[in-house]
Amino acid sequence: MLDSKHIYRYRSIDKLFEYKELENLEIYFSKPSELNDKMEEYMNIVWKGDEIAFQCMLKHYIYSLYHLYAIASIIDPGEKLDRSNLPIFLTYESLSYPEMNTLFKDIYSEFFNSPQIAQIPKLMSESQKNFNQDEIGFILKSVHLYAYLVINTLVKKHIYQNDLLKSKEYAIIYNNLKTATRYTELLKIIINSKDKEKIAQFINFSEYTQKEIKKALQIQFFDKNKHNIELLTFDFTELYMQQLKRLLYDEHYIACFTNTFNNKLMWGHYANGGNGICLKYKTKTNNSKNFIDLYLSSGISCNSNGTQIHKNYVSCEIHEVNYSDNYPEIDFFNSLGCIPMPVIHGFWLCNYEKTQFSECCEYYRNMDIWRAEYHQRATEYICTKSKEWDYEEEYRVFIRNTFSLFDNIEDRKAKYNFEDLEAIIFGQKVIDEDKKKIVQIVEKHCKNTNREDFKFYDLYYSTITKQLEIKPYI
Repeated sequence: MLDSKHIYRYRSIDKLFEYKELENLEIYFSKPSELNDKMEEYMNIVWKGDEIAFQCMLKHYIYSLYHLYAIASIIDPGEKLDRSNLPIFLTYESLSYPEMNTLFKDIYSEFFNSPQIAQIPKLMSESQKNFNQDEIGFILKSVHLYAYLVINTLVKKHIYQNDLLKSKEYAIIYNNLKTATRYTELLKIIINSKDKEKIAQFINFSEYTQKEIKKALQIQFFDKNKHNIELLTFDFTELYMQQLKRLLYDEHYIACFTNTFNNKLMWGHYANGGNGICLKYKTKTNNSKNFIDLYLSSGISCNSNGTQIHKNYVSCEIHEVNYSDNYPEIDFFNSLGCIPMPVIHGFWLCNYEKTQFSECCEYYRNMDIWRAEYHQRATEYICTKSKEWDYEEEYRVFIRNTFSLFDNIEDRKAKYNFEDLEAIIFGQKVIDEDKKKIVQIVEKHCKNTNREDFKFYDLYYSTITKQLEIKPYI
């Protein structure tokens, strides 16, 4: 719990002056990738569901691959594909596109026309296993080349009346991948074994080396699209797995605080080895929860003049970080929060004919309960860190990028009330010149708000208490 309703934020002198954080009374919300812990972006996703749910997982995979293939070879040929933005989102309107009942339906049917691939959803469901990200990635990687060949073959046939299977070399590769037994062999190893090296060995088919397959594929690929062949044939699965979490939760940004001012490691890591300051903020309490008021984007409206983002002071909850080696699980099929409900029921959790629906649909029956649990899971995964970081005693405020409110970096700079900044503690290495600059900045704020109670402190090491203490700065 918070100590005396205060939170602290360590800052280096360089950053303080460079970004004018004190002049502007701003707190910057960082991307997870900008923080020290490289596990900040990790989301512990698990897949558990019935046969229809796993069938839909494969359906979405081949649809995303098909969509990207179409961009590269039909819609915008010759342009380099964007690796950071795969087409993993579907709109409700896209479900009624003619291609869904013609070309893509044929691709879907031919993909599951492989006897071994057709068994995958059933085996996954019957195993009652919670599949992790590596395991799902292995499964998708194992079927990827066949999925690509199905798309390549049927697009060329439908659009260009070019029957690739007339090529003997191509037909041999196609049929061997279609009838391969390793799809279910790999899956059974994943279900029954913890030997990841053995799993990885099954990913690479022994009939053909990747070099030989790649050579055969390049022969059939348009010359002007060759620069995309690596992405479409070999890199797609990994990129797809990296971006799947965008279907679950919006991007989020974090402002970090701590519970104490006298943490030696925090002074070293976040206040430039003592050549920095520690800001002391007051917090508000409501129903045993702590808050700080921040001025930031709070909504969006559209009118004849375009889109307008509204900003207001918002009471932002302060969350205590949980330090654990076990990151909270996020059930994939239960957490599709960035997908419209018609797409969930009309694509993600039903068979192709929309005559049978996954039992996972029950998750979304009571939306009030689902929404509360969904947001609670977000808080748990955003505020969980490895035990290695527990010395930080961290508290954090986070904002989620719903409606792209925080795409602009300037919108991630939140202003706070000067009255909530109670004191500044100078590190042991801060020179007098920098202290005076900081005092002058604060004096201007005090003058503008008629405030006389602001406090400055110097940090020092006490040989009596054997810890860092503070004394008034004069």
